[in-house]
Amino acid sequence: MNSRIFLLLISVFCVSVANAVPVKGLYSAEINLPVTSSESQMLNEAFGLAAEEVLIKVSGNKAAISGDLVEQAKKQSPNWVAQHSVASLSELIPSSNGLVPGRQVRVSFYQASIDLFLSQQNLPVWGDNRPSVLVWLVNENNGVRSLSGSRETSEVLNKFALSANQAGVPIYAPLLDSVDKSAITASEVWGFFEDRIANASKRYQTDSVAALSISNYAGHLEGRLLVLLKEGETEQFTLNADTLDGVIDQASANLASVFSSRYASVRNRNSSSQLSLQIVGVTAYDIMNKVQSYLESISVVRDVILVRVEGDKIEFSVEIDGDKQKLFNSISLSRLLIDAPLNALDPDANRVASYQYSGVN
Repeated sequence: MNSRIFLLLISVFCVSVANAVPVKGLYSAEINLPVTSSESQMLNEAFGLAAEEVLIKVSGNKAAISGDLVEQAKKQSPNWVAQHSVASLSELIPSSNGLVPGRQVRVSFYQASIDLFLSQQNLPVWGDNRPSVLVWLVNENNGVRSLSGSRETSEVLNKFALSANQAGVPIYAPLLDSVDKSAITASEVWGFFEDRIANASKRYQTDSVAALSISNYAGHLEGRLLVLLKEGETEQFTLNADTLDGVIDQASANLASVFSSRYASVRNRNSSSQLSLQIVGVTAYDIMNKVQSYLESISVVRDVILVRVEGDKIEFSVEIDGDKQKLFNSISLSRLLIDAPLNALDPDANRVASYQYSGVN
């Protein structure tokens, strides 16, 4: 990848403060193919590959998008296409016949078609409001360890940015300025010293933090991934592949899976449930509408019905897909509603989940 694109990527994911991010293009993909077949054959191949990429992004579950399921999706993919365009590539691309001219096919699918297919396969649909993740990346090359960040970029960081983008995970790199370097070292990231990583990450205010270590010693590649979640939860993964791209793709797939399992639900009637939400601090009709619209925008929410208004306190009956904790996790990504548990002696304590309207978007 040329340096111009590299710097563009770095400028996108290097942000000093980042909360939950609306991810764009979840239902679209760009596929590059060699010109070795007819236009219709090329389009069918592009539609199938694009469908596979989109299903991975929307579900957050790369492991499940494989085998017979992928073949079934590829057969149906032409019927899901909302629009597509074809453009010639400026550079030759490899094929079985050597370097040949290429085409880029941009494909956008109907959201309803993708969501329905995933639901029919009992797989989750992950909405576009996704947690921001600060990534501390340390690379060891023949015994020499180095951190990567926006001011000290690397090929590994660039590749991980691309892979995470394809997985639909919004990642951010630390500045690696004097403040960061005084707060944490490459060895501390390599050793997954959780307290040091968490403290060094506070200035960035992302929803989650990850540490990725990759070792390349005499051609032997391996990696490890640590994910620090809210409430002190952590998850770790061991990464093994023959190539750097393979290790990085494993890391981004695991990262997506961690968050999909917390924020996404399977959409079917068998998984639906009902709960009551109480919101305090609602002093005007437009605020009530704002809160209701926000709740309706959460991907696990099926329906929101206003059931009571009492002073500045309102109550909604909310129908959701999956476990109620996924709704609570999703609400925590926004600053609009702040968790405000009721006193244990309150008669409604076991009946409703209570939040305070903050007025902050």
